[in-house]
Amino acid sequence: MKRTLFNFTLVLATLLFAGCATVDRSTSAVPRDTDQEVRIYEVFGMDCPGCHGGLEKLVLRIPAVQAAEANWEQKKLTIAVRPGADLDDADVHEAIRQANFTPGERLQ
Repeated sequence: MKRTLFNFTLVLATLLFAGCATVDRSTSAVPRDTDQEVRIYEVFGMDCPGCHGGLEKLVLRIPAVQAAEANWEQKKLTIAVRPGADLDDADVHEAIRQANFTPGERLQ
C-alpha cells in the first residue's frame, strides 16, 4: 500500500512539474519594429515558464490588446495596443490580478 501511494505521489508530482515547464506560445508575438504602441508592465509572481500562458490569454481578452507576451524570467508583460484603441492601464492590472500575479509599474 505504501509503495502504491508513493508511486501515485511521484506520478502526480511529475505531472505538476511538467505542466509548470510547459511553454504555451499560442499567442501572437508583439511586433518590435513597427510604429505600433507597445507597453511594458512589471509582473510579480511568475516563477516558471508555464506561468505566463494564462496571463497572456487573460490580457488578450482586453479588446484594445492586439498581442501580449509575458516573460517570467524578466518579470515583464509586453503588450501591443490595437491601432486606434484606447487601452486603460487599470484593465491590464486587473487581468494580471485575475491571473493571480501582482502588477507592478508600467515601464513603457
